[in-house]
Order: sequence, then structure tokens, then C-alpha cells
Amino acid sequence: MRVGLYSLAAALLLAALPVSAQYRWVDADGRVNYGDQPPGDAKNLTRIDARGQVRDDNASNLPFELRRAMSQYPVTLYTADACPGCDAGRIFLRRRGVPFQEVVVETDEEAAEMKRRVGTDAVPVLALGRSPTIGFNEATWSSALNAATYPAQSQLPLTYRHPVPQSLLPRTAGPVSQTAPENSTR
Repeated sequence: MRVGLYSLAAALLLAALPVSAQYRWVDADGRVNYGDQPPGDAKNLTRIDARGQVRDDNASNLPFELRRAMSQYPVTLYTADACPGCDAGRIFLRRRGVPFQEVVVETDEEAAEMKRRVGTDAVPVLALGRSPTIGFNEATWSSALNAATYPAQSQLPLTYRHPVPQSLLPRTAGPVSQTAPENSTR
């Protein structure tokens, strides 16, 4: 009976100890590493939870207030190539520590889809949930983020990686050439 109580007490004590986050990353030489403090230049950084399962979910280690704002008002930044306002907006969001999904508008079809979704085909557009803010204006964007309860100062951990920019519409492979094979004689 006493052995069972001691075992239970030991298990409870171990469960109460803090567990530091563990990460898996690839270093500059291409070697896979594991540890609790990845370097800033780590590639393919993934978090491993206490059960040893790999977690690619960037949001799992964010502060509660930031996760709540993200769930209620997810941020999407609509951009295009060679757009100074887009660059300024991207820098502003990263400096403020706002997690966002960047959507790149490149084709006429994507511009038409963006107009359907947010009411304009001009970029940049900051979409907080379903509310778009057209054009970059730091004061306007800051006010909108404050209203959506995003923190005024960055609370992103050093290991946070912004998602890769995505195309607005899925890309399809170009048409396959239907040329007849050349006749060859040997």
C-alpha cells in the first residue's frame, strides 16, 4: 500500500515540474538537431510536445491574448509584387508582432476574386476577419489592430516564423503541348 502511495506521489511531483519546449531543426550544415533553444538561423523548425509528437502549429506557443485575437480576427494581408505600400504594411505588421497570412495577387483572375472578397482590387489590403482596410496608413492600421485586441508591442517568441505568402487562387499547371512526335529514322 505504501509503495503505491509513494509511486503516486512521485508521479504527481514529476507531472508538476515545468517542461521546457523541445524543438527539432536543421542547422546550416544540413544536420538535424534537437534542443530547447534553437538558434535564430534554424531551418525547418518544428516544436515537439511532451508526448514526442511534432507540432508545426506556430500558434500553440503564443500568449493567450494573441491567440484570442487571432481566432476572433485573423489577419490577412493582400499584396502584389513591386508595391511599396505592401512592403511598408508587411514591415509594420512584423514590427508590431502581428501573425498574418500574406496573399499575393498576381493575375487578373486573382484581382477579380480579391474584388469579390474585399471590395477592391487595389493593394495593399489589411483584412481583420471580414473587415478590410484598403491602402497602407500606419495610424489607421494601428487603430484597427487595437480595436481587434492585438497587443501594441510584439509578443511573438523568437522561434515564430511567419507563414509563406500564398497565391489567392490555386495554381494550375499550364496547358500540355499537343505536338506530334517527330518522325525519326535510323
